[in-house]
Amino acid sequence: METTKVIRDFIERAKRGENVYICNIRDAFASLGTVVKCSVETASGEVRRFAMPIPDVSGTHEKNFVRDYFYSNIYNIISVFGGKHMTLSFSPEDRHIKELCGTLNDVFQVSIRRTDRRGYGKCLNVTDRVNAAGGFKPFYFNIEYAASYICDDCADYSASGYASDKENHADAVSVFRKTVDTANSAVLIGLDIGGTDIKAVSAVNGKIISLKEYDWYPAGMPKASQIIDTIDRIVRELCTELGAPGTHGVPVMPDGIGVGFPDVVIADKIVGGETSKTGEIRAVSPDYEAEFAEFLELNDILLRHCKPGGVVSMTNDGSLAAYTAALELAYSDRFAQTANGVFAHTLGTELGTGWIDENGEIPQIPLELYNCVIDMGNYPGRGFLPDDLRSTLNLNTKIAGTMQKYACQMGAYRLAFEYLKSDDEQYRALFEKGFIEERGSGVFVVLQPEDMRKAFLAHLINLADEGQPQAERIFYEIGKYLAATWRETEFLLMPKVKQRVLYGRFVKSHKCLSLMQEGAQVHDITLTAGDESLAFSPLMKDLRDNPAYTVAQSGQAIGAAHLVAKGLQRR
Repeated sequence: METTKVIRDFIERAKRGENVYICNIRDAFASLGTVVKCSVETASGEVRRFAMPIPDVSGTHEKNFVRDYFYSNIYNIISVFGGKHMTLSFSPEDRHIKELCGTLNDVFQVSIRRTDRRGYGKCLNVTDRVNAAGGFKPFYFNIEYAASYICDDCADYSASGYASDKENHADAVSVFRKTVDTANSAVLIGLDIGGTDIKAVSAVNGKIISLKEYDWYPAGMPKASQIIDTIDRIVRELCTELGAPGTHGVPVMPDGIGVGFPDVVIADKIVGGETSKTGEIRAVSPDYEAEFAEFLELNDILLRHCKPGGVVSMTNDGSLAAYTAALELAYSDRFAQTANGVFAHTLGTELGTGWIDENGEIPQIPLELYNCVIDMGNYPGRGFLPDDLRSTLNLNTKIAGTMQKYACQMGAYRLAFEYLKSDDEQYRALFEKGFIEERGSGVFVVLQPEDMRKAFLAHLINLADEGQPQAERIFYEIGKYLAATWRETEFLLMPKVKQRVLYGRFVKSHKCLSLMQEGAQVHDITLTAGDESLAFSPLMKDLRDNPAYTVAQSGQAIGAAHLVAKGLQRR
């Protein structure tokens, strides 16, 4: 009876539009049911282990709730780690778990073509591309029977942290410092590629030569070549601007090009293909796999701009954020803060996530946290089309409650519509200023003829800075979303570092950062800004002193330049 009551309470809250975080459900179920143990072997050969309490219930609504909770846990693990395979172990006496595990192949569409997968199965598309790049066969599930588990087993069968030792910590700091020294004697280009803009920097011997920001809308481009050609054109322009006066625009070939790209990047190759940035390509291409494979050539295309023996280094944009913070800290008197690694988020079009572990390395896993489910509530938000700003549905998977619609710009837009409705003047202004529009029965952010996403976010930030209560509430709630995100990273990754460094337009405003920090304190986590307080390397100090750009806004472009400087050391 207690189990039924707990689940019914969750369902009633969800019907009222309230958030029901998966971490809180997991906590509640820990004393209500038996456990399924889960292990996943990643493409790099690492094994990660988890334990999930799964209660046995009888009512239809209650069964559906537990089912969605179970699938969401599996989906989150695969989204973060990928994997060659996943093994689930439980007692054959636990018939409710046996029944759930028996549906996994169908629910995750293991045997279906990538282009035909929907919902939960979408996460296997990335996993299978990563496996194929490593020469492994497609992902599969293993089912094992064992003695019955009770929830007390969870404590010693959760995700294990990476191995670490003090010697590796010292080496990591040393590598970061040598990287800066390399950058101080090299010609470098750094690109921070996002969903609404590309920040680009060129630098010579530790001094910025050119710093630019290009607006673009990759999600509306129907061909991979359009995205690739845009990046290539920007690099050509930067190479030309590197030319000394009097050279008549003769391009200079850099030593290396560093790139932060908004997708899964493993071993300097783009292997994801399930983000909103390639949404139009997925929608119109007759052969998406062949089309997406063109991104594998981006490294070679950019390498043509480099000197003989040059280097192109590429990573996910979230990983770049963490790398940027780690390097700056290592180059400062605060280097001890990197001892447990660095964990960062980019609050952009979507939520980017990056982790530098305590050994100073970027783990080679998909880490698609933006795709993970954090909220199993807010049923009304599920009733809108995914691109409706009120919707909680993921744009790609159509799964409700993923971080994509919470701790990022999309979350801010959704909350703005909800909260500003209570202020008639501010609500009307959203339409009058051209930020949002009604089309049919939906409400959407205006993208044509002008993309208004940046302007919309800037408007909300300005309102919060001015003390408008409903706007302040937006950023306070996003802080709560970040706290729920933190809880999920604790379950999935157990990083030793508890601080989260934030990058993006959100943190340019001290007021908005303060509001997010206040909201996040429901779980007593630490959020810090990747801003001028993290400017220690010569290149980052040069950016800090630039009157037109800020570290919070453009710091990751500097981080990309440092990323390739590290690559130059390995030649």
